[in-house]
This record gives sequence, C-alpha cells and structure tokens, in this order.
Amino acid sequence: MSQKQTTYVRRELSPVEGVHLTQESLPADLASAYASMRKVIENEDDFGAAWKLGGTTAATQKIFNVHKLYFGVLHQKELAVQPDVAPSFPTYELKGEAEIALRLAPSVDALLDQGADAVRSAPLEALFDGWCVALELPSSPVVNLVEMGVVALVADRCAAGYLALGPCRDLAEMTSWDSTQIRVEQNSQQITEGSASNLLSSADDCARSFLLEALEQGFRPRAGQWVSTGGATPCVPFEQGARIDVYYGQSQELSFTAGT
Repeated sequence: MSQKQTTYVRRELSPVEGVHLTQESLPADLASAYASMRKVIENEDDFGAAWKLGGTTAATQKIFNVHKLYFGVLHQKELAVQPDVAPSFPTYELKGEAEIALRLAPSVDALLDQGADAVRSAPLEALFDGWCVALELPSSPVVNLVEMGVVALVADRCAAGYLALGPCRDLAEMTSWDSTQIRVEQNSQQITEGSASNLLSSADDCARSFLLEALEQGFRPRAGQWVSTGGATPCVPFEQGARIDVYYGQSQELSFTAGT
C-alpha cells in the first residue's frame, strides 16, 4: 500500500508481496467489496472460469463471524483440470483443501435471466451438469486478513489462488458425497482427510445458494463455469515441490507437484 490511503481490492492475479490493511483501507461494507470485485473483473472475459465459496463450513463462519456464504471469482489462469503442477505460478501461500466442485449447466443462463425464484425452484440437473473432486489452493497476500474480516477477504477475491479440478463425474454419482472420505497425501503420507459432510448443507445446496447470492450482489455466473463449494477437508500447508495426491474413497482424483 502507498502512503496515500486507497481502498484495497486485489487487481493482480497472484500477488507475492504481503499487504497490511487498516480499517481505512477497507471497502465500506460487504456490498462495496463485491462492487470493487465486479469493477476489477468486468472487462476481463477470463474471470469467472470458477467461483470459490467460503462460509459454507462452521469453521469459516466462526473465523470470519458470518452466518451465510461469501464468494470470490477465479481467472482462467487460476484453474486447471488434472494439472501436473499446481499452482502453475508463484503464490504468496502454498496450502490446500479438498472440495466438491459443480459445473454450471447450459440451461443456467436462462434461469438466471428469470431471477431468484427460478433458481430456487429449478431441478438440480437444470443448474448443474457435472461435478468433480477439486483441490483448492487459497493464497492471500493480506497478512492481517482474519483481523480485517470478511470485507477484506471479499475485496481480496476470497484469497484466490488456484483450483485443481479432478475428472468430471455425472450427477448420478453424487449420492455418496457425505459418506465417501476424501484424503490428501503429501509424498505418500496422509496430511488431511474429510468429506462433504463437513459442509453446513449439501454441496449442491451450497452451489445453489451461491447462485442466489451472486444475483443479489450483481454477478452473472455462466454455463460451463465451476463452483467450488468449500472445505471438505481442513486446509493444510504444502511443501514446495512435494507430490500431492487426492483420493475420493479408493479412487485417485488428482496427482500433482505443489508449486512451481
């Protein structure tokens, strides 16, 4: 930050220098933080490749003192399907958590045009046409992020870092989300595990709630974009250059080298 106080909003894809915020440098409120995010992304078509959710677990609601979900937007460069290396560029932090991500269906555009009531009542398959196990690697340069709270987090695009997507699965395979364990290994040693039952509501309900919140905040998600629904496992640090493997039950969904 310069000596002249300016309102913070993340403009870079991947800042690698720390930022210390003050109350004076924050957007006035959550709506203003979302408005700042919209201004950054409105002229860049590659933003919106995926959306990352927070406030969908008891832990994140407690940390940021919220009672509903919040979200950030990812750039196309911050997303990859079954990458060999993740992230593909340097980031301020190197850590990750496994999540369930859903892909927006072709019919979602028309439903969003019709408004919130149409989204609330739409059958699941009208909103989403696939899902996958994902590994979200958040990274925020804000060194006092928790102290500054959810307004700072949203202004930072919710600590956007990188999203590694596993192979896409059919919606018919979603019934075991809550019971199937997801584990993350580092150099063949388990470092975290959990399941979608860690979410406060089902992953598809979280994704539907995101669509409603996005409409309320003036965003328009589009067909083909992904919605990553929050931590099915705790977020843990990774070692630079370590081999990271993500398993859904006995199925290996992702295997990549951590960091560039």
